[in-house]
Amino acid sequence: MATGRVRLVANASARGDLAVAEVALAACRAAGWEAELAWTEMRGHGVLLAEEAAVAGWELVLSVGGDGTAREVAAGLAGSETGLGIVPAGTGNSSYRELFGDAGWRELLEATLSEPAWRQVDLLRVDPTGEYSLLGFSAGWFAQIVALAESGEGPPGPGRYATAALQAVADPVRFEATVELDGAPLVDGELGLLTAGGARVRAAVFPVLPDSSMDDGLLDVLAVRAASPEEFQALLQAVHTGDHVNDPLVRTGRGRSLVVRAAMPLPIEIDGDLWDRHLGETRVVVVPGVLRVLAPARPGTM
Repeated sequence: MATGRVRLVANASARGDLAVAEVALAACRAAGWEAELAWTEMRGHGVLLAEEAAVAGWELVLSVGGDGTAREVAAGLAGSETGLGIVPAGTGNSSYRELFGDAGWRELLEATLSEPAWRQVDLLRVDPTGEYSLLGFSAGWFAQIVALAESGEGPPGPGRYATAALQAVADPVRFEATVELDGAPLVDGELGLLTAGGARVRAAVFPVLPDSSMDDGLLDVLAVRAASPEEFQALLQAVHTGDHVNDPLVRTGRGRSLVVRAAMPLPIEIDGDLWDRHLGETRVVVVPGVLRVLAPARPGTM
């Protein structure tokens, strides 16, 4: 049976059930691993806690929280030999589902702690800040949905994003931008959505990039022209069957570097966290295989 050292980085502000932090800690110790639990105190603290563990040579850091926590831990581990694991305890938990499919987290954790399986996955670097993204970057509708979900009421979970999407249908956001993919024009003018990444699902319930992969060294990109409420609602419905990629309002592409230029502030989210650092130009670049993940070879496998 494999053993090692694991730090659990838990976010007390995540909107899920964080009682799982103590359960996960106990599971690690029961598997024979030396384990400690560290709580984040502010945004960005998860990056530092993960970096500390990597520098100290710990074998594993478990993110206990939502997609934002997973993103911070992934950023702190980028380029190191320390692996990332995820215990889903947030609203969307898209990172967990993308990497692990529908496997129950405790069953998966116990199995992989006993016989660790490692996988190298890509991250995205978002400039000008140099921040890393695990899931992906988007401007427009998904940022609107995230903002509505954060201000909404009711229990956490994917249903909150679905409710927020229905609210957004009444007045879908639009923005002016010019977009280039690998230096070539992709789309420009008034847009409703621009999303890029390796993860297939965004905002917890929308498989907007159905052919995307987190380990192919490429960005999958989808841009949608500004739409009326009726067109937006039809696109949301089409996403679940994959038919949205054939809509005349939609443009898709695949590459390594995306540049977004806009004179005005843009509604942007990264891994489910709102981001307000656009200063005229934002660049998203894929960084291949820079993150080691404690994971089955493909989602849903054990």
